[in-house]
Amino acid sequence: MRHRKILAVAVAAFALVLWPASGAAQERQLVQRCSAVAARDSASPDAVRFCNMVAQAIEIAQPVVGLAATGGNPVPGTASTLGMRLGALPPVSLAARATGVFADLPPILDFGDRGEIGVFVPSLAVDGAIGILSGLTLAPTVGGVGSLDGLLSVGVLPLPGGEDGFRDSPWTVGAGLRLGILRESFTVPGISITGMYRRVGGFTFGDRDLTMDDSFFDMSMGIWSLRAAVGKRITFLGLTLGAAYDHYSSDVEYALRDPAGMAPGPIRISVDDFENDRFALFGNVSWTLLILSLVAEIGWQSGADAVPAPLPANIDFDAEGSRFFGSLALRLSI
Repeated sequence: MRHRKILAVAVAAFALVLWPASGAAQERQLVQRCSAVAARDSASPDAVRFCNMVAQAIEIAQPVVGLAATGGNPVPGTASTLGMRLGALPPVSLAARATGVFADLPPILDFGDRGEIGVFVPSLAVDGAIGILSGLTLAPTVGGVGSLDGLLSVGVLPLPGGEDGFRDSPWTVGAGLRLGILRESFTVPGISITGMYRRVGGFTFGDRDLTMDDSFFDMSMGIWSLRAAVGKRITFLGLTLGAAYDHYSSDVEYALRDPAGMAPGPIRISVDDFENDRFALFGNVSWTLLILSLVAEIGWQSGADAVPAPLPANIDFDAEGSRFFGSLALRLSI
């Protein structure tokens, strides 16, 4: 009875992960605000186009920073839940993880610039897991059905400043559950589904005072994440493959100077609950010695949506390009 109650709570938690609907065409909301505020402030047509480009940068940056925070596999190097309890103590896994994402943003810091801004977004995190339920055993080597782990992650995103435009290094914290479909054994791979919620603290791209840069944006975010993974280890080497879905929600503030100087002051806009979602694929290769695993991960995230509005002239920018990410982790299982 206790097993069924806890499993029901887990299923409800995974349903909550899937609850947020995709923010369909929310990038349209950003450019609509650009046109409305520019008209209110009697701004120039160049200011509207520049504002649209800032909106495009927000559309790209939100999931890029979010991806650096979440990474691919929430328990590096494995798709299995933790397994049987050892006496009175539950099994525990603890990993130190470094993740990095490369991306290109449109040139929003200087209106006269026409080149892309290449950014590298890193994160450092500690990912923990603890066994809650061992699950059912259907055959001597087929078990872990309905097993459950609790997950917790804390970290920081040391965003690069200077010419890259970032001004902060936000914290990140997340919690969730991993539901076991099968636990890895000699005959079957490990299969699991993971749901997590994560918060990323506020960060700014560009100069908020608009003295050094022509625009900036500022946001924090909440992330609902869903992961499905399958993995198998042979002797010391393991391979894990997975698919990911992330739903991002942010309160966004952005501002810019009118390049033509027609507006009396900076054009300032704020949007609550700007939503985005992305799909991703990832793979882990792990080397395990007793209770210690060294894990390398590489993954791919789908591209952004192009804002439905004109950008400044002579801007050649691929808004819809996908991106790759990678991570290294050291995981201890006891």
